[in-house]
Amino acid sequence: MSKVPVLRVLVPFVAGIILHQWWHCWWAPIVLILVAIAAYLLLSRVSRSPQGRMRWRSWFIVPLAVIALSLGWIAAIIHCPPHLQESQRANRVLTGRVAELHYTDFSMRMTIDVLDKELPRCQVLISTRGCDYTMRAGDLVAWQADLVEIGSMGNPGEMDYASYLLDNKGIRYTQHLPLGQVVKVGYSLTLLTRLANIRRDLSLMVFNSRLAPATQQFVVALLLGDSSFIDKATRQDFSAAGVAHVLALSGLHVGFIALILWWLLFPLDYMRLKKLRLGITLAAIVMFAVFTGLSSSVVRATIMIGMVFASLVFYRRSVSLNALLLAALLILVFSPSSLYSVGFQLSFITVGAVLMFSRLPQFLVSKRQWVNKITSSAITSLVAMVATVALCAHYFHTISLMSVLTNLLVLPVLPVFMVLAAIFLMVTAAGMQWQALDWALDWIYRYIHGVAGWVNGLPLSHIGGVYVSAMGVVIYFIIIALVVLWLYRRSYHYLLAAGVALVVLIAHSLWIDASTPRRGMVIFNSFSSTPILYYDSGKAYVWTPDDEEPDSAAFSRYYAGFLARHCIDSLQMIAAGDSLRLEGLMIRPPYAYLMGHRMVAAGYGKWKRMSAERALDVNEVIVTKRFHGTAAKLQELYNADRLIISGAMHDPEPLLHECDSLNINYIDLATHGALIITND
Repeated sequence: MSKVPVLRVLVPFVAGIILHQWWHCWWAPIVLILVAIAAYLLLSRVSRSPQGRMRWRSWFIVPLAVIALSLGWIAAIIHCPPHLQESQRANRVLTGRVAELHYTDFSMRMTIDVLDKELPRCQVLISTRGCDYTMRAGDLVAWQADLVEIGSMGNPGEMDYASYLLDNKGIRYTQHLPLGQVVKVGYSLTLLTRLANIRRDLSLMVFNSRLAPATQQFVVALLLGDSSFIDKATRQDFSAAGVAHVLALSGLHVGFIALILWWLLFPLDYMRLKKLRLGITLAAIVMFAVFTGLSSSVVRATIMIGMVFASLVFYRRSVSLNALLLAALLILVFSPSSLYSVGFQLSFITVGAVLMFSRLPQFLVSKRQWVNKITSSAITSLVAMVATVALCAHYFHTISLMSVLTNLLVLPVLPVFMVLAAIFLMVTAAGMQWQALDWALDWIYRYIHGVAGWVNGLPLSHIGGVYVSAMGVVIYFIIIALVVLWLYRRSYHYLLAAGVALVVLIAHSLWIDASTPRRGMVIFNSFSSTPILYYDSGKAYVWTPDDEEPDSAAFSRYYAGFLARHCIDSLQMIAAGDSLRLEGLMIRPPYAYLMGHRMVAAGYGKWKRMSAERALDVNEVIVTKRFHGTAAKLQELYNADRLIISGAMHDPEPLLHECDSLNINYIDLATHGALIITND
């Protein structure tokens, strides 16, 4: 605590942010602050004498911690997106400023700052059918509001999209409507929207260049801070190889930029202008952080570098770990929801572990500097891997065992790529083209991607399908903390406690494994299809009646959490025209027999060819997104126990109203979530 005093404030501040998730209350933190102030005054009164100071000195940290906890609680309340009443978010025309804009093949997503004076300040997510490529950040738009609160799709093991947008983007409401219903009414540029437009223009220049598409995406991710263009397959390859951090702008890249600028400005030292050299470097890094959107990892690195430079200017000693914790505190003050961001967690945990444990042991020090650099890089990568292995397994369900090797091969060429990419941006902005520069960038990226692919092809390079619960992550970090305390204090009580925590972790994992059904069926709720998965003892069969060409890799990536939780290592996709017959399992589209349930998929049109004299008895009719018909017609052909209506249907309301009027039993996946059937 004495070496890193910021920790005394940061820990209770984080506790206050977490407490806000459980109790949304204004008066409680204010009361705590008043109580803490009263306690501080009382302690000051009773510790006036030397004996009193010695007796009560250690208690002064308690009111400080309570005040920090209350401030974290209040910060979370202030930055929490407001709840809107029904009258505020429906049946009215809203106006707003476009803050962010993203295009897909056939739609457009806009993050809009609502500017209505009668509404509290908030952001909403508007998606449109169709794209308007003339729309830019800063445009003022108006639309007929029918905002709905974002909810999770309800699939087992999936990422909670609602919590992601709420905690990371501050967005609670969304709306989907035709493109023509979003009307541009003017423009109102701010600094952030101007920078967003500059980034967009530069991105378009990169994408219109002669670089290979994959290289273009990598350049935009590293220098412009937009990694959304990188496809999921590439992300998975880099993640499995242990170098996913190079795909997103982070402190690593900011450090490279600082070193490059510091080296380029070395003549200022000879002119006795070292402080000017420090100031120019720091100003350039701050401008880069603002330009790329102020992500947590970039802000963290900028603050840490700023503190190091300040210590050099004022001739004070800088404690790197204290600077790291101060960076975390400043980010959480202005953005408490960053605490729940994967990037924030991985960034600070990695850097903290490296600062504490990456120092080269004395017995490994060599007389050759290049050997020391290689050894230090290997130890740093190993420490980072151990520190983040639980988080990576929890979020990505993959553990890379060769990350040390991959980093040793990739990181030395990354600064070269960044310098060449910066030159490429300047050359392209000037309207010129250098073929040699294009060739060099393409070659370096092919090398980096090739290394990731080669490492992934090595035996035991990574372990996929790993499932670690949130509780497992917490217990893992408790074990790490106890081991660290043992290393510093050399008290075997900490080591014993770490052993007990390890036993608890193993018991928790065994309980999860024992409580997970080995056989079952899931009808997933999906925007693109209605996949039906049947699994038994590690093998799974997926029928996607909405998709003519099922993609096994895409399905595995999207539902990785479910597959890992149920230890599914064999996945077979069944196309619309294929059939499969096993013991207790039959799929012959549009019919299927699974888990004792007789089902038919209504969507492709084959279901209409039924011409029996009486209705066919089935348990469920899967109404897919391609269904065009009525519930009455389905009941005429099939005597179904219930209809299961896909969450991907564009407008299911007429069908739902018809089911209600005819007293037809149904399940709407859009509101119900995935339908799970097990043998338990």
